[in-house]
Amino acid sequence: MNLVIIGLIAAVLILVFCTIKLKLHPFFALIATSAVFAIISGMNMEQMLKGFASGLGGTVADIGLVIALGTVTGALLEKSGAAETMAKTILKITGKKHAALGLAITGYFVSIPVFCDSAFVLLSPIAKRLSKDTKISMTTMAIALCMGLHATHMFVPPTPGPLAVAGILNADLGQVILFGALVSIPVTLIGYAAALVAGKKYDYLPQDVVDAEEGKNLPSAGMAFTPILLPIFLMLLKTIGTMSKWEGILMSFIDILGTPPVALLCGLIIAGIGYHQIYPEDDKAWGFDGIIADALKTAGQIVLIVGAGGAFSGVLKASPMQQILTDSFSGLTLGILAPFIIGFIFRTCVGSATIAMVTAATMITPLIDVLGFASPMGRVVAMLACAAGGMMVFHANDDFFWVTATTSEMDTSIAYKTIPLISVLQSLTALFCVFVLKMILVG
Repeated sequence: MNLVIIGLIAAVLILVFCTIKLKLHPFFALIATSAVFAIISGMNMEQMLKGFASGLGGTVADIGLVIALGTVTGALLEKSGAAETMAKTILKITGKKHAALGLAITGYFVSIPVFCDSAFVLLSPIAKRLSKDTKISMTTMAIALCMGLHATHMFVPPTPGPLAVAGILNADLGQVILFGALVSIPVTLIGYAAALVAGKKYDYLPQDVVDAEEGKNLPSAGMAFTPILLPIFLMLLKTIGTMSKWEGILMSFIDILGTPPVALLCGLIIAGIGYHQIYPEDDKAWGFDGIIADALKTAGQIVLIVGAGGAFSGVLKASPMQQILTDSFSGLTLGILAPFIIGFIFRTCVGSATIAMVTAATMITPLIDVLGFASPMGRVVAMLACAAGGMMVFHANDDFFWVTATTSEMDTSIAYKTIPLISVLQSLTALFCVFVLKMILVG
C-alpha cells in the first residue's frame, strides 16, 4: 500500500486516540495528526509547514470573522432573552416532542442560501435554548441541525459544490435544484432519526445557557428573530441577484450587504439594539469587560480549533494524495457507483465536500456516454451521484465538523462517535434515492 494512504490511516487513528483516549485539546491533537501524516507519507518539513500554514490561514480567513460575529450575536441573543423567545416560538409550532425535527427542517432551508458553517454558528443559540427547555439531549439538537444543513449544502445550488458540478456536467440547473431538494428530504430525515438515537446514547445538556433575569421582559418575537433572519435574507438576496444576473448600483449594494461577514454584522447590530432595550443600564457590554469580550474569548478558541482542522486538510492537499487517488480511480466504470465511489474516497481523505464532488464530476465527464448519463436527465442523476458520494465520511479533516462540535459544547469523543457514522447513513440514503431516480427517469 502506498505510504500516503498508510499515513492517512495512521493520522486518523492518532487523532481518534488523542481526542477520545487522551482527552487532548483538539487544537494540539490536530497538530500531532498533521505531523504524523507528513512523516509517514514522506513529505519534507518545508512541504508540511507550507501546507499547514496555508490550510490554517485559508480557513481562518474564510470563516474566522464569521465565527467571531456569529458568536457575539449568539451571546447577545442569549443574554437578552431573545434565544428564549425564539425557542418558545418554535416550541409552540413543533411541540416539545418534535423540537429537534423543527431544527432539522430549519437547517434544510437555511443551508440553501447560507454556508452551513455560518448557519450553524448563527442557529446554535436556539439549539442550546431548546435543549435546555425541553431537556432533550444537546447531541440530538446539534446533530439534527448539522445534518439538516449538511443535506441541502450537498445537493441544492447555489452552494458552490452542487453549482460547480452542475456546470461541469452541463446539467440543467432548474432540474438539479428540484431533484436535489427532493433527495435532500429523506437525507435530512435519516439524519434527524439518527440524531434521536445518538442523543439517547450520548446525553448531555448545554452548560452556558443563561436565563433572562427574573422580572425582565423578554424581546418580542420580531426583535428576537430579526438578527438571524436579516442575514439569511441578505445572503439569499445576493444569491438571487447573482443567479438572475442583476446589474447596476443596486446590485453592487446588495452584493456588499449579502457577503456573509457584512450580513452577519447587520444581524449583530440588531441583536445589540435588542440587548440594549432589555438592559439599557449595561454600559460595559461593548467594552473589554463586557458580554462582547467574553464572547470573543470563546470565539477565539473555536477559530483556532477550526483553523487547525483546516491546517490538517491543507497538509493532505499538499501531499500527492489527490493525484494518487485520481490515478487509482480514473478507469472506474461502474455506472452510478463510479461518481459515488470517487466522491466518497475524496471526501473521506481530503475533507472538502466541494473538492470531492468536483473531482468526481471531472473524472466521469469523459465517460458520460459509457456510464449511461448522456441524456439531460442522466446528467442530473450523475450530479446527484457525485453529491451522494461526497457526503461521506464527514469527519475531523472538515472544518464544519469542528464548528459543530465546538459551538454546541459537544465533547470531541462524542462528535467522532456520531457525526461520521450519521454522514455515512445520509450518504447511503442519498445513493438509494439517486438509484430510484435513475430507474424512473433514465432507465
